[in-house]
Amino acid sequence: MKHILLALTLILTSYITLGATVSEFTFAQQGYKDFYINGFDSYGCSEYNFLNTVDLNGEVFPIISLKAYFSPNPGREAEVKAFLNGDVNAVAELKFSDFANGTARIWVPREKILRENSLSVCGKASFTVNSIKIMADSSYGVYYAPYFPAKDGFVLNLETYAPIIGKPFKVTAVAKNYGSVDASVKLDYRRSELEESLKELSVLDGTTSEEGVVPKCIERGANADCTKPGELGISYMVVANKAVPMTLLPAIITYTNIFGEQEKRLTNRPDFGAYDPPQLISAKISLDRDRAIVGEPTSLNVIVKNQSEEAVENAKIILSSNLEIIGEEMLETGALQKGEEKRLSFSVRGVEAGNYEINCLAQYNGREFSCETAQITIERGGIGMEIISAMVLLLIALGAFAYYYFKK
Repeated sequence: MKHILLALTLILTSYITLGATVSEFTFAQQGYKDFYINGFDSYGCSEYNFLNTVDLNGEVFPIISLKAYFSPNPGREAEVKAFLNGDVNAVAELKFSDFANGTARIWVPREKILRENSLSVCGKASFTVNSIKIMADSSYGVYYAPYFPAKDGFVLNLETYAPIIGKPFKVTAVAKNYGSVDASVKLDYRRSELEESLKELSVLDGTTSEEGVVPKCIERGANADCTKPGELGISYMVVANKAVPMTLLPAIITYTNIFGEQEKRLTNRPDFGAYDPPQLISAKISLDRDRAIVGEPTSLNVIVKNQSEEAVENAKIILSSNLEIIGEEMLETGALQKGEEKRLSFSVRGVEAGNYEINCLAQYNGREFSCETAQITIERGGIGMEIISAMVLLLIALGAFAYYYFKK
């Protein structure tokens, strides 16, 4: 019984994964032979003409399976390009690494396929590759298949791209199947790699790996174009530990394509920046007067206000200045409720004349910031210039009065 169930499971999985062939033929069946490009740094092209007799709509996918062999030492410099129907823009630009098991799958946009088609395959050898063989058993086919477009077939989204340090936010990786066949997949975020490479971020909880089925397209519009893809996703909570720009590692989707080959695709790599949380309280210095005499005590207040939506248990205010601080340098607010304001009183005096800045440091909940500062001028004692000026004016007035009085 167990063997029967296992066989049924394998059959169902194969059905979900592989899809169906509508039409397929090799270029060898059309009379073409293998094409060789020989010689270091040599270049050559071969032309393949073929007919497409299938009505192409959004449910089927034209695919060119290009087979090539590179020798003696495949390297990144060697390349193969495919051009379709005289278009100067290549429908594919391929390196050796794109030929998994010697075959590169080219998903051709259906609008580029005509009834009569001309495929030009061009190759360029390199210093390490002096021979490229384009095989005649390369093929063209039309298939029902799962389809995950490069642009949005597998995406990584963030709940916010400006997270606050210490405040968790959600990360979601979603596979979107625009194709015509369900796909059995594995989604994986590589939690250990993320935490190793990005110390500024921690994964808290959620699903970072899952196996399941991404349904085929759910709704289609004109010409059977997919308007609502089938989806499968994983989501998890993370938290930023430091206020710096960051880039997340991509998530991975693994599945078996319609040719029975295992494919791995990566999501985008979102960039975002974490920020310090906004201050819960404000603190500013308020002076009774902005001028004082040398040696004369001057009172001031530090106005502390809770500007958040939550209570702040206690805030410490530490006064800082080149003036002499009389009494306590540090005072505490006690509990501050939402919107509550408290005034903490300090006293200072200047021992020398001059202009001074008075500052303070506010500390709460393990955070600290500088208060809004104030300026004060300390002047020498004695008769000030205002009094002298007033006396001079008074003497002038008395002199004028006496002159007119005795002149009579």
